Amino acid sequence: MTTLAAPNAKRKAAARKPRKPAPAVRRTQTQRREATVAKLLDAAAEALIDVGYTGASVQEICTRAGVSQGALFRHFSSRMELMIRVSEHVGDGLIALYQADFQRLRSTRHDDLALALQLLRSNVQSRLHQAWFELLLAARTDLRLQQALRPIWQHRDEIVQALARSLLPEAARTLPQFDVIVDTMVTLFHGEAVDRFIRSDAAAERRRMDWLLQQLREMLQRED
Repeated sequence: MTTLAAPNAKRKAAARKPRKPAPAVRRTQTQRREATVAKLLDAAAEALIDVGYTGASVQEICTRAGVSQGALFRHFSSRMELMIRVSEHVGDGLIALYQADFQRLRSTRHDDLALALQLLRSNVQSRLHQAWFELLLAARTDLRLQQALRPIWQHRDEIVQALARSLLPEAARTLPQFDVIVDTMVTLFHGEAVDRFIRSDAAAERRRMDWLLQQLREMLQRED
């Protein structure tokens, strides 16, 4: 018994012995740079949402990102350049979120038009979209920011129009002013989302959505 127990005890002891951790994989300089830029963009967006454009100072953003101001200025020449990149970053994120939500929910819904409008509203009312609103409101009195955001806005509008045509091909084919309708819906929900900063009325929002869907369906029927 003693002879048999000794090897077993050795095996158990060996099993309990902690294994050496695998050597850490060193990131390349490009990977480190991309990770730092991503942290700064995310931190700047969160700062815009939480403390507004004026409060989103370089110090505030660096504190949130956990990087030094020197690191920020190695990647961005100024706070303005960072904010312009944030607008692109937020816009790309919102478009990707909308596409993912539409494709995920499409198989469980039977009305693409209603789904498209409902997701547009929820996307515009999302937390991330508040960062975009902060930049737009700041651009009202900041001419440099206004000039920088104008082409970004136009490019984003082109993407939204193309996305709407790809997700709602029947409506795009049937309605002669489809692009105007899409622009109107986006503008309307933007205004509604800004209004919600002060006043939220779920009943009014339901009535508004019901009316919009009714108008669009009647337009589609007339054009058939």
